[in-house]
Amino acid sequence: MFRYIAAAMLLFSCANLQALPGLLDKQSLLYQGWSVDAGLPQVSVTAMVQDSQGFIWLGTQGGLARFDGNKFTVFNTANTPALLSNLITTLYIDSNQRLWIGTVSGLSYYENGQFYAAEYVANDATNDATNKRTITVGAVSSFAELPDGRFFIGASQLFEWQEQQLQPVVQHQSQVFQLYQQGDTLWIGGQHGFATFTANNYRWFDAPASVEALQMSELAIVKEAVYLGTNKGLYRWQQRSWRKLELPGVPANSRIELLYLDKQQQLWVSTFDALYKIKSGQITQIELPGDSNKAFSWIESMLEDQHQNIWLGSRTHGVMRLRSALTERYSVAEGVPDPYSWAVMPWQRHLMVGTSQGMALLKDGQFQPLLANKQLPSPFVYSMLQDQQNLWVGTRAGLSLLHSDTLAWQQNFPETAHLLITSLVAEQQRIWVGSNGGLYVVENGQLSQQGIALPLTEISIRALLPDSLGRLWVGTEAGLYLRDTDGFKPLNDMPLTGRFISAIAELPDGNMLIGSFDQGFVLGQPGNWRQFTQKNGLPGNGVMHVELVNDKLVISSFEGFYRLDYSALLKGEVSQLYMLVDDRQPETATDSHRCCNGAGSNKGAVHQGRLWYPTLDGIIALRLDRLKDYAPVPTPVIKSLAVANGKYTAANVKLAPAQRDWHFRYSAPYYYQASSIETRYQLEGYEQNWVNAGSRREAFYTNLPPGHYRFQVQVKIAGDYRWSDAAAMEVDLTPYWHETLTARMVLFSVLLLLFWLVYRLRLASLANARAALSRQVTERTQELYQANQKLQQMSMQDALTELHNRHYLDVNIDAMLARAQRNNQPLAWVLLDLDHFKRINDRYGHQLGDSALQHFAGILQQHSRSNDHLLRWGGEEFLLVLEQTSEVQHYIERLQQRVQQYPWQQQLGIPVSVTCSIGAIIQPLGWDWEYSLYLADAALYKVKNAGRADYMLLQPGPAAPASLSSADKKTELDEVLAKQWVVASRS
Repeated sequence: MFRYIAAAMLLFSCANLQALPGLLDKQSLLYQGWSVDAGLPQVSVTAMVQDSQGFIWLGTQGGLARFDGNKFTVFNTANTPALLSNLITTLYIDSNQRLWIGTVSGLSYYENGQFYAAEYVANDATNDATNKRTITVGAVSSFAELPDGRFFIGASQLFEWQEQQLQPVVQHQSQVFQLYQQGDTLWIGGQHGFATFTANNYRWFDAPASVEALQMSELAIVKEAVYLGTNKGLYRWQQRSWRKLELPGVPANSRIELLYLDKQQQLWVSTFDALYKIKSGQITQIELPGDSNKAFSWIESMLEDQHQNIWLGSRTHGVMRLRSALTERYSVAEGVPDPYSWAVMPWQRHLMVGTSQGMALLKDGQFQPLLANKQLPSPFVYSMLQDQQNLWVGTRAGLSLLHSDTLAWQQNFPETAHLLITSLVAEQQRIWVGSNGGLYVVENGQLSQQGIALPLTEISIRALLPDSLGRLWVGTEAGLYLRDTDGFKPLNDMPLTGRFISAIAELPDGNMLIGSFDQGFVLGQPGNWRQFTQKNGLPGNGVMHVELVNDKLVISSFEGFYRLDYSALLKGEVSQLYMLVDDRQPETATDSHRCCNGAGSNKGAVHQGRLWYPTLDGIIALRLDRLKDYAPVPTPVIKSLAVANGKYTAANVKLAPAQRDWHFRYSAPYYYQASSIETRYQLEGYEQNWVNAGSRREAFYTNLPPGHYRFQVQVKIAGDYRWSDAAAMEVDLTPYWHETLTARMVLFSVLLLLFWLVYRLRLASLANARAALSRQVTERTQELYQANQKLQQMSMQDALTELHNRHYLDVNIDAMLARAQRNNQPLAWVLLDLDHFKRINDRYGHQLGDSALQHFAGILQQHSRSNDHLLRWGGEEFLLVLEQTSEVQHYIERLQQRVQQYPWQQQLGIPVSVTCSIGAIIQPLGWDWEYSLYLADAALYKVKNAGRADYMLLQPGPAAPASLSSADKKTELDEVLAKQWVVASRS
């Protein structure tokens, strides 16, 4: 197999093959769409821009939305008073990264996290400041910024933004439909003509007199030609001459909805139901993606983002993102007999493909079905093999033989009519045939099972490979067999013994790679195997095809296909793993060239500089020169730090001593499989290691000590080993006066002085009376002991609620665990959090909030037992450690009932009721208590996200391990529940 790779690469380097997939190349085009069901405020997307952080802003007829690929944040007149209307007409980001928002009712802008309304204030004839009046600018149509910094707004007339105000441009006082900037010239689309405006000159150019009421609503300039989109079609103005351009397939006077010039100087033109591209004067219609019965149409806005994706905004279909993938797909549009493809094989200069409706040659990008399909015993072609004279074809109903050069049918083998032929290989003059009914051999034209013993004559064969040492490897659905001089023998000394073997490959260094259907793969030789699975970092445990291209091992599976570093694999390490096609995410229906299909021979091939795979939708190809390409790495953005009533977005933040509970929100604007983004964060100065947060995009900290901190976030795509550079926010938490170094030094000095005075007094007292000194020393020693006891007690007590604090747990946890082990009685960890407690503080003040906490602590004390441990865990969060766990669920339910029935309004004097959310776990004896507390916190997090005033109790499940390794401690709650390590109980 591998000897073909070098030849293919040489052919690729010498031949003038197709160029790299271009922007929206048909074979590499993938798309994803979003509408109101995904959070878009309204289906009409009238404008789009991308800011420097990567967020895409979308203007709709239902408000403004900021999109990061995962979530739409909506701004409208209900939550943003500075937004003058929900009907957004145009958007623009200027050189100062200020977002301009044009609406049907005027102009707004967004700067440094705040929205502002821009008003046009005009003086009357008296020039008296007291007589200034606000003038409506009307619907804003467009923006333009010149290199000298002048900023223009098109609306009921032309305006310029000067000194934080709109100023009318007297040279153009009529309606502006579109603005366009070219160099230091401003182009203005108006009624029945257009104008040019520079610093010293304004010129108007009338439209042809033969056309009435022409509105220049779109403008674009390509080289020396001015393209004008109007309400009556597309025009080109060049050398002071007007020319009407006809767009194929639409009426001559169709309205032009959009002109957009991309970074490749291609001009995009849209009408109500069609999209065109103009390059070098040639007009090409673009096939719009989407359902053929409901194609994406009526495109009103367009954007090429920083990763060269094309975005289309529709009046009726929301927004769609188009991208060019690394891979190319050839399917129904290229004439494949059936999209279900099962086998690929190079044939001369072309590619032979086996489908559910026969065989076809892919020639020059188009499929040509074979005439021999009519004689095949079944149209379902699963495997193929070419030798010097013959083309062997394995179908669902047996083996068939074609002529190698002419592809003419020669014969079928009726004795295999009941078999699916899964694998075909040649060994000298023999053809080995693997089927779902055993192993066969063709020798001298005769098919038989001579020399093959049970069970290979009956079990299902999936992979065959004769190696360079003269051995024949046979992969079955029940394990691996090897033929040597003594015949076929099962390999029972390997990790995949008895497993479904789906792929076998001999690598150039002599190592064998044996892939399984669901147990990963092994690498090595008999007696010296090393196994790799998802536990080692693989994206899945299935293997269907293996290729080694230079130093990259490429493996295909039902999850897609990926590459990894082969040299590291030889050392037992899974390194630099990268998903070339990732089918594990929900977006893959339209946003992935989904791969791959089948287990047997011909499930991948290298041919003419490409790696080919069969799929359920034709075949896909990856150019070998793009094998080491990467998708862009997402860029993390720290959106805000919320502390009490404050919200901070700056890179450097200084907080008051009382602001010790923090809530960070962050994002990663990315628009390809955004749901697969993984995040991790670290608060330097508090945490030593990164916290893996999965898809979560927020972090919480409580009761932080004073000091300097650096919060940083990294992100990556799930199928990519590369973490992004970190986004960071520096935070200084000011200490209370008694926590300062100066205060501590003063206290230390006072203590030293006191000790010195005591020492002098003791010397004097010793000289006067040794007996009195001895008595005094005894008394002081007793006092010191009592003081220490009191200090120790105070150090473990919360001042407000008089419950224990975290230090109490640090001191007593070992004793608790020892008692639990001795009594064979597991601990129960119960985390309680007051629901909506922030509202009480915000509305009635922290003093009343403190009173509520004290009452809640009293309820806990009344409800507790003698061996229960009650702790204030932080803020409104409490921890109960129960050493008696026989009735934990009943205990929790009664506790919630007491909280709900407590006369809060009478006790607090305000119309408020208090509820609590509870996450709890009964800790298995062999489990780590900190991991159990982490799972209880995750359960509490789920309860609060599900609506609060509820509980979730985790109890050991039927599959709970007796103990946990360090890797198990990283398992998230959802996976622990799925594995049935624990089971959840709720009210």
